[in-house]
Amino acid sequence: MVPDPEEPTPGEPTPEGSKPEERIPEEPTPEEPTVAPVEPPLGEPGASPEPAATLAVPPPPPPPSLPPATSPYGPATPPPPYGSPEATAAAAAKPGLGTGAGIGIGVGIGCGAHVVAILLMLGTLMLGGMFGSTVIGLIWPFLVVAIAAIVMLFFAKTRGIAIGVLIVAAAAWIVVLGPCLGMTYV
Repeated sequence: MVPDPEEPTPGEPTPEGSKPEERIPEEPTPEEPTVAPVEPPLGEPGASPEPAATLAVPPPPPPPSLPPATSPYGPATPPPPYGSPEATAAAAAKPGLGTGAGIGIGVGIGCGAHVVAILLMLGTLMLGGMFGSTVIGLIWPFLVVAIAAIVMLFFAKTRGIAIGVLIVAAAAWIVVLGPCLGMTYV
């Protein structure tokens, strides 16, 4: 640090009649807490009946206000009571099976269709042994099942069933038909 040129250093003599400036403590600002001297309790000698001054601390700011909680889907309404006309009308508004039930039914139909397709393939293989067989001649029953399921995808009522049939068709190609055809025509 560089000393201030106006203040004398501790080793310098001061000019005549001048004393080093004494620093006067500044008055506390409202932001700084003021501390009163601690007084002894009332039971001790020198205690006064007046309470000791406490710290002058400003109160904490109020917490920020939060917006009211709202659902992005609108106000929640409870379902109508069981057996009321509103509940009956709500249940009647959704006829038919859900997509999950349709997929389960489609898996069952697909399994049955592929059992029939395997029998048709074996029949074609026996007839093909007499006249010669081709790959298309062996897989035509499975192609018919897959094409029928693809057509069913275009209609909303049969879409779940078609998805189930196509799941079985994909599994049949991966598990049975692909390896069998691969071993046959290598």
